[in-house]
Amino acid sequence: MQKNGKDTKIQLTAQIRHRAVEEEGVLIHLDNGRVIVVNEVGLFIVQQLDMPVTPKELTAAIAGEFDISTDQAAKDLEKFLAELDAEQAIERSQ
Repeated sequence: MQKNGKDTKIQLTAQIRHRAVEEEGVLIHLDNGRVIVVNEVGLFIVQQLDMPVTPKELTAAIAGEFDISTDQAAKDLEKFLAELDAEQAIERSQ
């Protein structure tokens, strides 16, 4: 995953569709047909990525929603974004 500036915004690409299924999420990549299943935390993150958001804003939202430290939220977010990046599911902008 590339290094991000403070003001870099992240969002889902236009090729991704997602739905909540009970407490999990299902993402479908329209270009390659891949299906990605995420847990409750992953679903929360994906829902936040419908609109452009900075990593800092997203980290604060995760920490608040799941009552965890911002350090832990940032570490988990970095890993999850790397996975979404590998699936070509997110894009970055200034």
